[in-house]
Amino acid sequence: YVYLPVTLTNLLTERALDSSPGYLKELASDANALDVKSQILGQPRSIRVAFLPIFGDGHWSLLVYRNQKNKLPEFLHFNSHLNSTREYHTQCARTALINLLYVFRQNDPSMVISKESYKLVIKNCPQQTNGNDCGIFVCMYAYVLSSRLAKKEAKSRASSMQDIIKRISHVSFNSPELHRSEQQLSFSQKNPNKDHPEREELLWKVKDKDVVLPDDMRARITNTIYHESNLPNSRTKHVVTSRL
Repeated sequence: YVYLPVTLTNLLTERALDSSPGYLKELASDANALDVKSQILGQPRSIRVAFLPIFGDGHWSLLVYRNQKNKLPEFLHFNSHLNSTREYHTQCARTALINLLYVFRQNDPSMVISKESYKLVIKNCPQQTNGNDCGIFVCMYAYVLSSRLAKKEAKSRASSMQDIIKRISHVSFNSPELHRSEQQLSFSQKNPNKDHPEREELLWKVKDKDVVLPDDMRARITNTIYHESNLPNSRTKHVVTSRL
């Protein structure tokens, strides 16, 4: 799971859509230069989920890239001001996602990119009630989704480890005369507890009951920033202090 920096998403949003070889090479070079810290763009197949904050016409929205196994990549767009910004920000999101896929293909030529190779889904999500909370709502959407994904990942790892321990225990203690040549452990059996598709889709919905109030979200962001600023060798403190 990765969060793409604003400088990178601005590049993807603002660049024109052009599939000519020279332009794509320049686009990928500029994008990779902004991704020096994580260098994740060079390994597009390893990205399972990417969060992209989209800015345009004074408004923020959130685009989420979801890499699905045996399915088309899916882009989910969360916009907290759909009534007045739907058309413009949907176009911004579409431009960003196409350019992102162009960069992926440039970095990994084996990836096939076409108009049929992605799906953009406009999500129904909680809406802001004023004209200045769009950034907070983007943070809230990302917070809710990433927290949910982290819990699912932790649960899945714990379940897998428990399953392995049970199988090893069964072989070790219930089969004293077992020989390796006669029977082998299989870790590829179907997991009966695996999430159903409809449960998987629930991970990607942000409803009113999931909302973190704007003031609470601001407090969480501030606490996170100051926690990071107090870490050894952190450069955040000076930046935050000067901006506040």
